[in-house]
Amino acid sequence: MNHIPLSLPVNLRCVKGIFYFLLFISTSFSVSAQTESANATKQDSLYVTKFTDRPHLTFELANRSQRIDIRNPDLDTFLLRYQPNTSTNFIASFDYRWLSLSLGLLSLQAGDSYRKGTSSQFSLRASFNGRRLWNTNFIQVYKGYYLTNPSVANPEWNAKTDQYPQRPDLSTVTVFSNLYYCFSPEKFSYRAALWQLDRQEKSAGSFLAGLSLRLHRMDSDTGQSLIPASIAYLFKPENRLIAQSVTNFNINAGYVHTFVVRHSWFLTLYFVPGISIQNSYYLSEDKQIRNQQNKVTGTSEFRFILGYNGNRWYSGISSYSISFSGNRNLGVSVNDNYNWFRLFVGYRLRPVDRSNLPAWRQKIRL
Repeated sequence: MNHIPLSLPVNLRCVKGIFYFLLFISTSFSVSAQTESANATKQDSLYVTKFTDRPHLTFELANRSQRIDIRNPDLDTFLLRYQPNTSTNFIASFDYRWLSLSLGLLSLQAGDSYRKGTSSQFSLRASFNGRRLWNTNFIQVYKGYYLTNPSVANPEWNAKTDQYPQRPDLSTVTVFSNLYYCFSPEKFSYRAALWQLDRQEKSAGSFLAGLSLRLHRMDSDTGQSLIPASIAYLFKPENRLIAQSVTNFNINAGYVHTFVVRHSWFLTLYFVPGISIQNSYYLSEDKQIRNQQNKVTGTSEFRFILGYNGNRWYSGISSYSISFSGNRNLGVSVNDNYNWFRLFVGYRLRPVDRSNLPAWRQKIRL
């Protein structure tokens, strides 16, 4: 069956273009920020030790997932949940001064792919890491999903032997960008907590406030509804979802705190809820596009990091999740949840001597 051309507002080429635009803006912003004098106000050395003059190489094994929850708002207990069958991803990062880049190099499929199908993914992250301001941008692409709770559509489904219903044609593209302001940079370092470009010497925290933007698209090559045929009667034809395009503009505020034990061991907890202005477009089984503009919904970000941050080596585990509430006024509710669990290890190279570098690199402190 041929792919159905969709006229939903956000397409893949547009999403990638917006991502690269955001990357250009954040890089330009960070370059201008780095023109400050080397004698500018520094963080309190009792709380933070800087390692930003050293290039950092980090390798991680990460489990990245996106969960798609579909509900009929009139049925309280009904839920369809789709996930990609990705197992462990091998990711490499390079961090130096204000810039952090991360690229997914390899996806390792789970051993149960014969039951859940195979999935592919692409991920890229670019971050600007200032003392008071930081900005993160990422793009994530998945292809291939399976239904995690088949018994909803087939009560006779056998969890031990039967294959999961698979949607190898289903793909999602997500672009996310945020900009945060730290109220206590003299005591708390976000760079220490997340990228280990600093080291938090004493326990401290800070309130945060910021803005974020998400662009998300879900589509399929076959144009088939995500509602299994056996339970299609639970949804009206205009609510049997085929594709989705969503944008969220979010206003966030919260708190982050790092607990330090024995100088180099640390635990960081981060919780930032927010209010989201959401614009949604849905393509239904009746081939009509429906939308709802400027809907106020909820969003939240949570992060947990436990690790060791030495003079040259650092390592740890972290968990990160972002969730967006669904739109319940179109006869179908779709919640998107992004979850990452990573095991990382990194090494700091020797400090870079910039005295012999070209003048333009010394000027921007790169």
